[in-house]
Amino acid sequence: MKRSALFILFSLFVSLHSINGFAEEKPASVVLEDFSNPDEKGLPKGWIAQNENPDPAQVYQIKKEGDGFYISASGRPNRIFKKMKWNPNEYPFLSWKWRMKNVPVDPQKERRASIYVSLDRDFFGIPVITKYLWSSLAPAGEETSGGFFGASTIVVRSGPDRAGEWITEKINVLEDFKRLHDGKLPPEDAYGIGIMTSIEADFADFIAHK
Repeated sequence: MKRSALFILFSLFVSLHSINGFAEEKPASVVLEDFSNPDEKGLPKGWIAQNENPDPAQVYQIKKEGDGFYISASGRPNRIFKKMKWNPNEYPFLSWKWRMKNVPVDPQKERRASIYVSLDRDFFGIPVITKYLWSSLAPAGEETSGGFFGASTIVVRSGPDRAGEWITEKINVLEDFKRLHDGKLPPEDAYGIGIMTSIEADFADFIAHK
């Protein structure tokens, strides 16, 4: 009888441990933004425009394609930004989709679509930003350090090749942050993501991955 009671207690302990372990298991990916939730102006909810001119509601519009939503940008520069909380140390990869309508090639004037990724803030509370670019002129792979107060830039794509088609990027933003900031680790809560473009472009599905 005593042995049976001990066996039952042991079985309950193992079961509870398994349940707790299962409950604590985190998903492989976390959707940060899918543009399915517009506000009263038709902008994605929670996104804040840097300026009121040009009118953000005229620059950005949420649209639907198939079963998914995306945000379409007219190419008139006005940055929008949303605070998004995720742990970049657990989810170091960030993916998104973008589609350039066209990429004008003018050797006298660079045009770019920019994804702003902020994993941390500086001593003054200002977001520390890495900009991932599709540039009309700068070569893919080019990096520029932002120093103490500016944004660092990484050119992901260059020129008009593949304009007009959806492209999915998946980038280890944690490793980029560490490389650009002397091995420093970001805090457990990232700060947010922004968009700005001087190219007519579409953006969709910001997702954090393990």
